[in-house]
Amino acid sequence: MNNSKDIKLAVLLMLVAALSRFIPHVPNFTPTEGMTLLGTAYLGRKYWAILLPVLMLIVSDFILNNTVARSYFPDHEGIVWFAPYMIFNILSIIAIVLICSKVLHKISFTSVTGAALIASVVFFLITNFGSWIDGVIPYSKDVSGLLASYTAALPFFRTSLLSNLIFTGILFGSFEIIKSIETKRSSAVSKN
Repeated sequence: MNNSKDIKLAVLLMLVAALSRFIPHVPNFTPTEGMTLLGTAYLGRKYWAILLPVLMLIVSDFILNNTVARSYFPDHEGIVWFAPYMIFNILSIIAIVLICSKVLHKISFTSVTGAALIASVVFFLITNFGSWIDGVIPYSKDVSGLLASYTAALPFFRTSLLSNLIFTGILFGSFEIIKSIETKRSSAVSKN
């Protein structure tokens, strides 16, 4: 069972991860799946593990879509409140939480690495399907067009996979290190 300190620490690390999206980065090299996995592992309830990353993603996308990514919306006048691609990002987060909650039932190097790999594949399949179905990617609306769009997106998958492994490792490692330091500090205080 997660205690309130663990939950607060997980939320803080997730917030830091969400804020890191504002640092210039290579396309698809973001902490989105890593922060989702951290929430899945430590927030205790699936709805919080879904709700927090979705809210953080929506808020950071809103800011990014109206600043540095504004050029991607040339036909849109005024503020970009929501873009169709966001639906598939949200669906990805939901699927990652539902699938990986079973994998992360017990936290270990193997389960965290496995969850990061699964999250990468889930995010790739859902978001690229969304781009294909939305017409963002100009491929035919049949199986061969879908397969062609997935093939064209493979270079982005490599970047995404690498970022998921790195960010998931950083987030889970940071969580465990901070928790260990806090446990030692509490133990030392109680001995005095």
